[in-house]
Amino acid sequence: MRGVVVAALAAVFALSACQRQSSDEKLPGERPATVVEAETRVDAVPQEEPAVARSQWRAVSEQARTVTGNLRVSLEGRRGGPVVFAFANGITVRAQPYNVVPADQRAASGGQSFAAILAGDPRVDAHLYRVQTENLIPGRTGGLCGEREARHLAVSEFVDSSGRWVFKLAAFAGEAQPPTSADPEFCAAFAFTAQ
Repeated sequence: MRGVVVAALAAVFALSACQRQSSDEKLPGERPATVVEAETRVDAVPQEEPAVARSQWRAVSEQARTVTGNLRVSLEGRRGGPVVFAFANGITVRAQPYNVVPADQRAASGGQSFAAILAGDPRVDAHLYRVQTENLIPGRTGGLCGEREARHLAVSEFVDSSGRWVFKLAAFAGEAQPPTSADPEFCAAFAFTAQ
C-alpha cells in the first residue's frame, strides 16, 4: 500500500511540473519571450476627444471668424457629461455627447460624410452631440444655424497635414439625429486651430 501512495505522489509531482512548464509562468532567471510583431494599433492621424486635452481654439475659417469668433470648449463635470462650447461672439452651447462614428460615415440622407461636411480628415472620428441649450447674449439675433436653433453638433479634433491641432464643428438644425436616414438639416461648419 505504501508503494502505491509513493507512486501516486510521484505522479502528482510530475504532472504539476509538466503543467507549470507548459503555462506562461517563468522560472527564476528565465528570459522573457521576444516580441517580433509590429504594433499596428497606432492611429493614422493623432486625434482627441473634444474638451479633454485642449480647450482654447482660434477661429480660422471665414464662417467661424464672422459667426462665432474664437472658441473655448470645456467639460461640465466629468467625461461623458455635457460639454460647453463658449464662442467669443456671444453664443454658448451646452451639449450632451451621444455617439462617436468614423468621419467617413454618411451624415444623413444627402449622402455627404461627416468628413465632407466638416472639411476634415476621413480617417478620424466624429463626436456627435445633442444640443441641450443654445444661449445668445442680449442683442444677438442668430446662433450657429442663423435664426434657427442648433439641435445637433458633429465635432472632430485632430492633427491636420501641416501638423497643427484643428477643431472642426458642424451644426444641424433638424430634429433628426445624425447619422440617420432622415435629413438632420446641416446648416453650417466652423474651423478652429489650437491657440
